[in-house]
Amino acid sequence: MFLAGNVAAATTGNENAKSASEHDYLGDLPVVLSVTRLAQPQDDVPGAVTIIDREMIRRSGARELADVLRLVPGFVMTRWQAGLSVAYHAGMDLYGSRMQVYVDGRSVYSSYYLGDTHFGLQGLILDDIERIEVLRGSNSASYGANAFLGVVNIITRHTADSQGVMVSATQGEGHINDAAARIGWGNAEASFRISAARNKDSGLANNVDNNSQSRVNFRGDLTVSPRDKIQLAAGGSEIDYEWGVGKATNPFRPVGYSNQFINGRWTHELDAHSSLELRLTHDVERLRDSFIAATTVLKVPYTAVVSTSGEARRTELGAQYQAALGENVRAVGGAEFRREVVRSLALFGSPDARTAQQWRVFGNLEWRASPDWLLQAGALQESHSITGDAFAPRLAVNYQLRPDHTLRAVTTKAYRSPTVFDHFGDWHFNDIASGVLIPVQGRSYLAEGAVSNESMVAHEIGYLGRYRDLGLTVDVRVFVEKMDDKIKQTPRVIGSVATFPNYFPFVTRAENLAGPRFKGVEYELIWQAYAGTKLLFNQAHMSTTQGEAENDNLETPKRTATLAWFQSLPGGLEATLISTFSTPIKWAGGGEMLGNSRRVDLRLGLPFRVGATRGEVALVTQSINGSSAIYKAELEQERRTFVTVRLDF
Repeated sequence: MFLAGNVAAATTGNENAKSASEHDYLGDLPVVLSVTRLAQPQDDVPGAVTIIDREMIRRSGARELADVLRLVPGFVMTRWQAGLSVAYHAGMDLYGSRMQVYVDGRSVYSSYYLGDTHFGLQGLILDDIERIEVLRGSNSASYGANAFLGVVNIITRHTADSQGVMVSATQGEGHINDAAARIGWGNAEASFRISAARNKDSGLANNVDNNSQSRVNFRGDLTVSPRDKIQLAAGGSEIDYEWGVGKATNPFRPVGYSNQFINGRWTHELDAHSSLELRLTHDVERLRDSFIAATTVLKVPYTAVVSTSGEARRTELGAQYQAALGENVRAVGGAEFRREVVRSLALFGSPDARTAQQWRVFGNLEWRASPDWLLQAGALQESHSITGDAFAPRLAVNYQLRPDHTLRAVTTKAYRSPTVFDHFGDWHFNDIASGVLIPVQGRSYLAEGAVSNESMVAHEIGYLGRYRDLGLTVDVRVFVEKMDDKIKQTPRVIGSVATFPNYFPFVTRAENLAGPRFKGVEYELIWQAYAGTKLLFNQAHMSTTQGEAENDNLETPKRTATLAWFQSLPGGLEATLISTFSTPIKWAGGGEMLGNSRRVDLRLGLPFRVGATRGEVALVTQSINGSSAIYKAELEQERRTFVTVRLDF
């Protein structure tokens, strides 16, 4: 995936090519870089986009990226495996596997196990982020498989904007102990940055999930010639945490996850209106998790070693070409190849590698038929070595009622591919009931090779309006989404202990069942009331019709809301108040029905300067209104206060 890399050559409407400046990014008419792979003013985007800039991230008081995403309409959050996990619309899964996340064009969607984005979100260093673009809706037409229920595009800061040295430290309740450091150097032709961070805390109340997250990231930006630019990135993360529920069937134990990546992108400007990009990414992830569990199967005691340990490697190659085909027409197209290699004796019952390949071609066309009408068409064709072909089209019309007021209508189809585990999984419990380890005996999952892509057909109409005299921006989205072929993990009995001694008599298999239907409305208001006052308010109202796959009585919230107040006070003091609300929700994967929940966070920050050194001290209290249940009734997000001190040299 590429973020319309030739931003300098992007055209706005039917104007001549012009540069996307800092004002374009952060001003009242922001440029969106990622939705169609063409840089577009927000009015022209075929969908509803929330933009979160670096200043909002800093003033949010968040320690993890998932916490920042609470500012996005319709996003819900929980805590899972020592980190925060988010989903759009509903808690259909804890891994975030129906949402796609990109960082500077690199997908952090996991190739391992059931698919995952929440580990990828934990691998980021917040201070490195320049802006976040969240498309609230499907976008397989641009990015293919897994751009299903929302797409988060994260753009990190250019190295020329992060020169010098930064250090910060955070201490607080809940054993919070964070530290971060950054060094940047270089000149106009070549600049570089190395960032490192570590987060520690004791997790939720009434649960053992102490965790430590360590990350190191490198980025380099090189101007090889006036027409050629290279971006290089590499990094790694290590997450160690305690997991389990403290019972014989799932005891507390240490778990570890690691990820390493390299990412390179070359951009060549062919002329003022066209560019070519090439990209190469290699990603490695490893999971360490095994323990001894005791349970009873058909009234017979059963003891087994349970493991999900293994590793996955992914290599991606891509090429993209964009050009102006006339005064009023722009187009972008390209191709990508992805290869995934997964190994896990525990999950596949064999040390042999399981592989999958994907080829995809894509294209988007933008035609300004008149000053008020913008027509867009896009499509992506993908060929998967296991599931076969998939096609994701999109049609969109944007109509400018008058300056600063735009209506849009969009219809699109999206899909989500099964993981390698869904296709080849043969997950065994190693039977140790006799006291002697006998490999590959008890089975908990057996793939049957028949699972296919999930699909989504979505229709929406929207309105984006700017009331400049009031300093107010209004974004409304009305949508209907129908999900088909939802992948469901379904248990079934395959025998008995009498029939199969030392053999687990249940198999959980993946199958495709009819999915849910979502319809609703969401809106976002951003009001720059005064020079030092900014208010953000959003709500999402949704009705869900359960599908055949929802036999676990999954409940989605009928309403979610966020209010964020950013206020500048005398003496340079900054205050932020963020309140989030959700009606009852039940998360998949063992979650319990939770009642109405509200969380209120308060941040007070004071920037200061000592000579040439700039700094800030910030006091943050999360859940200032008291503890609230998260995922399960006994697992609580506690009130926590912490202090951060930051210095920039």
